[in-house]
Amino acid sequence: MSKKIEDLYRQIQKNLIKDIKSTRVSDVLTDIFIESTKFLDSFKRCELNSKIPGKKYFAFQYKNKISRAINNTLYNPSIDDWFALLRALRTGDFSSLSVKRISNVIYCLAISFSAAIDLTKSGDQKTPGTFFEYLIGHLFAARLGVNPITRLPVLNLDMNTNLPTDYVFDLGPNQAKFHLPIKTSTRERVIQVWAHQRVLDGVYGTGRFLGTPVILAETKTDTKKREVIEICLPDQWRIYQMHIAQLKRIYYLDVPASYARLNEVFPPLSVRPFGEFFLEVDTLISSPS
Repeated sequence: MSKKIEDLYRQIQKNLIKDIKSTRVSDVLTDIFIESTKFLDSFKRCELNSKIPGKKYFAFQYKNKISRAINNTLYNPSIDDWFALLRALRTGDFSSLSVKRISNVIYCLAISFSAAIDLTKSGDQKTPGTFFEYLIGHLFAARLGVNPITRLPVLNLDMNTNLPTDYVFDLGPNQAKFHLPIKTSTRERVIQVWAHQRVLDGVYGTGRFLGTPVILAETKTDTKKREVIEICLPDQWRIYQMHIAQLKRIYYLDVPASYARLNEVFPPLSVRPFGEFFLEVDTLISSPS
């Protein structure tokens, strides 16, 4: 990636992660958005052969290297939409923003940074994944007004110890607590999300923590064939929801159709665009059950 994008990313990583809800993180994310989209504008686009019904994808190309798949419909970078989201986070007024507008601009920021990494670093999956954690962690924290924790105390008869967790947002006594796994994609590893929720339920009681994972997409690109598919496991998800633990929401930025259909079957498994979180969070807090 460009030196400027890398320096901005390091600012969050080294200096700002301790207060991830701060407006300073918003400022750095804004600069990353601007620099990433500007950087990508210098590369040509190549259309991908989408094997996903109803969706079209492209990739940015540099010589023989291509980026990850980017949803044609969702990718329309708008710094004005990003500023509108930041204003809403500051004021708490989301009345002028739609779910689609919120979801799309977050998708554009996440995917533009990731694509820039794809074109300039070989096999680097960690940096896009870590950046996505910072981005979603910041937006969640800014909306809730609290910073996350990643360790929880566990008291039993034999020891005092701490339980490592994904981001957890504790809104205070007798209020909702959010368990926030963040992933660029899930595939076989998704059982970890339900397993972590089961541990929290076992230690603290069912219903104390609302499981609300946020996922970027489930696309996989064959760079040789220039084909893109979605890898989804809806039947396994239903089994996990019935037999391991109950997740409150599963949020996506690029929602797979096979997972969206889980809203219509038993057991209840609510898969929604991430933009809905910002509009429904007050309801989740007041009626967590």
